[in-house]
Amino acid sequence: MDRIKDLLLSLVAPNNHRCYLCDQECPASEDGLCENCRQTMKLAISPAPPAGLDGLTAGLQYSDALSTVFYRFKKKERTDYTPFLAQFISIPQEWHAEMLLPVPLHWLREYYRTYNQSYLLSQYVSARDGIPICRDLLVRTRPTPQQKLLNEKQRRRNLKGAFQAAPECKGRSIVLIDDVVTTGSTLSECAKALKKAGAHRVYAACVACTER
Repeated sequence: MDRIKDLLLSLVAPNNHRCYLCDQECPASEDGLCENCRQTMKLAISPAPPAGLDGLTAGLQYSDALSTVFYRFKKKERTDYTPFLAQFISIPQEWHAEMLLPVPLHWLREYYRTYNQSYLLSQYVSARDGIPICRDLLVRTRPTPQQKLLNEKQRRRNLKGAFQAAPECKGRSIVLIDDVVTTGSTLSECAKALKKAGAHRVYAACVACTER
């Protein structure tokens, strides 16, 4: 057991580690943070699930410091942030999750970014919790403007009908995986598409959420 713990620790915070938030060198720690940054982190209050979802979890409350981390993770190809961020994703046992489904990017955006950050998080969670990934159950059928540039009403309009689910989701209990939930518009549209195709339950587990 000690060898397994040491291996997991080396993945999250190896020796000569730099804090994931402030990027300053610090002693290795289980969560990958220096003491100062650890004091600034706030656990999220369980957010209410948006329309279509049967449940939602988020580990952290979104903050300016975290916004820098997510920017590096998504825009600067810092895929080494995956274990650090994924540790804050939790899936309750009572969900009886049958599969993980990373929130899809449009194929063109994924092509230019070269990866889907939600899929990277899903891989880590799948290995940790033993729940398979089925990323082909849902596709984003058209490119959409970035959500952060829009207000809540515009976000809903922007995403309406943007997702299509495969019939293989029928009767399944599915957990959507994403990095940040703000208004919940993306997760809501994903859930609606999955429910329309016959999914039994649709949940979402994210790293962080904004105050709502």
